[in-house]
Amino acid sequence: MNKTTVFSTLKIMHLAMLAGQLLFTAVIFYLVYRKAMLPILVEYEKTIQVIAVVFSAATLFIGNSLFKKKLLILQADTNTAAKEKLLTYRSMCILQWGLAEAGVLVCGICLLVTGHYAFLALAAVLIMYFALLVPDKNKITLQLNLSSAELDAL
Repeated sequence: MNKTTVFSTLKIMHLAMLAGQLLFTAVIFYLVYRKAMLPILVEYEKTIQVIAVVFSAATLFIGNSLFKKKLLILQADTNTAAKEKLLTYRSMCILQWGLAEAGVLVCGICLLVTGHYAFLALAAVLIMYFALLVPDKNKITLQLNLSSAELDAL
C-alpha cells in the first residue's frame, strides 16, 4: 500500500462525504425555497428543533469520544505496524465522519418537513465542522505517532 495512496484515499473519502452533504442540503433548500414540497410538521417545529440540536450534539460528542478513545489505544500500542494503524485510523475516521454527517442529514430532513430555515443554519454549522475534520498527512502522522522510518516503510 503506497503511503500517498493511503492519505489521498482518506482525503477523497472526506471530500466525497462533504460533497454529498452539500448536495443534499442544497437540494432540500431548493425544494423548500421553491415550495415544491409543503411543510407537513409546522406545528411541531419547536419540538423538532430541540430534537435536531440534541441529536446533532449527541452524534458529534459520540463520534469525537469514540475517535479519541481509539486513538489513545493506537498511540499506546507500540507493537502494531504502521500499515495496520493506518487501516484502523481510516475506519475510525469513517465512523467519526458518518456520525457528523448524520446530524446534517437530520437537519435537512427537519428543514424539509417544517420549512424553517433554522435547520439550514444548523446544517451549515455542522458542514463547516465536518470540513475542519479533513485528513492531512502531518495530522495523521502526529496523531498516530508515526516515525519517518515507519512512513517510508509504507
